[in-house]
Amino acid sequence: MSSAAAVRESTLLDALERHRDHRFRRVPSRRVTGEKSALRFIDEVGFCTGFTAGMDLPCLREAIAGAREPAMPEHIQHDYAIGMAWRIKDALPERRLVYYGKVISGRPGFVSRDLLAAFLKLRVEPGGHRKIYARGGLSQCAKLVMDVLAKRGAAETRVLKLSCGFAQPSRRAEFDRAMRELQEKFLALKVEERYEPFSYVWDTLEHRWPDAIAEARSLTRNQAAYAIVRRYFEIAAYGAERAIARTLGIDGSLIESAARRLEREGILKRGVRIDGHTGPVTLLARFLD
Repeated sequence: MSSAAAVRESTLLDALERHRDHRFRRVPSRRVTGEKSALRFIDEVGFCTGFTAGMDLPCLREAIAGAREPAMPEHIQHDYAIGMAWRIKDALPERRLVYYGKVISGRPGFVSRDLLAAFLKLRVEPGGHRKIYARGGLSQCAKLVMDVLAKRGAAETRVLKLSCGFAQPSRRAEFDRAMRELQEKFLALKVEERYEPFSYVWDTLEHRWPDAIAEARSLTRNQAAYAIVRRYFEIAAYGAERAIARTLGIDGSLIESAARRLEREGILKRGVRIDGHTGPVTLLARFLD
């Protein structure tokens, strides 16, 4: 059967989803039960969302619930899985065991230490934040925040707002957009949550993860893309390459190049059509054996 031919077996999609259920830990027997098993889960999958299911990626909340797309309760403070995920997103990043930030389609997510350098290679623009700003790749507020963090180190949200001139309530939305922008570009990250009174503490990647930045410099972009794409398909089994590129914020040509290499190696099949799924997908070749 050619990779472009329609696959008629009605069980194929079910088999792929069972693979995801197992690897995403969407089954009670494999659910995450605490910090240690959460770390093993994140290290195994390489990257995942924190709370958002249904993105064709592993999700920590799903893994804690041991179920596929558990319903969102009316009062989330009483949800066991959300509560545990909320504690883990503080505890593991604080010890630099994983990376955490709004890095997956603008949603909070985790990246394992072993794949962080690959993400930095593909997502961090060269030249530092001032050159990125000069090229038009960074908002003024985001540039001002980076100036403060680069000069003084870690700072609370209120300090950043005051230092950048964004303390007025009318400028809150602009400031929030800038902090999301800095997280998506892997320039700044939240390193602490303080509860009395409640506030966030932020720092730069250079201050917090210099080892990962150094490791990223040793990689080529193709090497980084290959590592991420291979892990994605090992865990998720199948997906549309363009959708993967959008979700992970990676150039589509790099995703395609990595998938082509994996196809040559006999690991993937590209352009497969599956009954019950819209459009062609790329999947693990062993599911077609």
